[in-house]
Amino acid sequence: MKKILFITCSRIGDAVLTTGILDYIQRHIPSAGVTIAVDPLPAPLFRDYPLLDNLIIFAKQKRSRHWLTLWKQVKGQHWDWVIDLRGSVISYALRCGRRSVWHQKENDQRHKVEQISSLAGIPTTSPALWFSQQRLEVAKTLLTEETFHLAMAPAANWVGKQWPIERFTQTAQQFCQAYPNAKIVLIAAPHERQVVQSLVESLPASQLINLIDRDYDLGQTAACLQRCQLFLGNDSGLMHMSAAVGTPTIGLFGPSREENYGPYNGHFSETGKKANTVIRIPQTYDQLKSTPGFSHQSQDCYMMGLTVDAVWQVLKQQSEQIYPSK
Repeated sequence: MKKILFITCSRIGDAVLTTGILDYIQRHIPSAGVTIAVDPLPAPLFRDYPLLDNLIIFAKQKRSRHWLTLWKQVKGQHWDWVIDLRGSVISYALRCGRRSVWHQKENDQRHKVEQISSLAGIPTTSPALWFSQQRLEVAKTLLTEETFHLAMAPAANWVGKQWPIERFTQTAQQFCQAYPNAKIVLIAAPHERQVVQSLVESLPASQLINLIDRDYDLGQTAACLQRCQLFLGNDSGLMHMSAAVGTPTIGLFGPSREENYGPYNGHFSETGKKANTVIRIPQTYDQLKSTPGFSHQSQDCYMMGLTVDAVWQVLKQQSEQIYPSK
């Protein structure tokens, strides 16, 4: 059995974008045993990977001591393949037959999925997520087949990328009026409850499934996303999770490059349809970046140029293709 060490990213979205390599391994090296090293936050997304031999969860520590923690768990053995998407030094000190270590290339215009696949020396492979039967059953019970479910993720890890909640609320209300038999599946982290509370209070209870109240981990949340017919949200980890499970995804973009980080379309290549969509502010990323005062440390919202009408028109068009209004 081939032994593979896979060190993935600490942020949710970045970690999801690396999963194409795991999907390739599952399909082309099915007898492998894979050790996955991951930060606690995205860890639940990897628990159900079919070839998982060991899941090492290592949290960030002061003075980078988390790398020493990982080193102690992976040293002293021979790996057939070490894949390190965080570009750590320890990967060069491990005995292995093959080594793929991330190095950021400046001005690489390819999508991050393509960059990651290239690093591993494999054909471009779309991100994927895996679920236990238990997770699938929970999602199936909550999200029934006969209902149109719109997943909505109105928060983001940085206010600069977060479309104003008031505009999400207006869009959600329009959706509920146009599709009275549909439901909105609201997804946000527990600490984001205050951000989305006004949206929760504005919608009919009969049309809202609030996953915050369910206290699901990311793995269960992803299984629910897989049963949704459409996703609308900011550029975030949840957006990448939605695309990875094959749910048609609408991503809202401003201070980031959709060329590199848009919802990846690989799941729909066989149909010839571009099922995922990016709606961005009128400015390109480069135009926004050259604006006086622009900063990734700013607490300003850079999404104000995106109107409710612009988002609603795309959302309505996509919804009509799936579930024509009565």
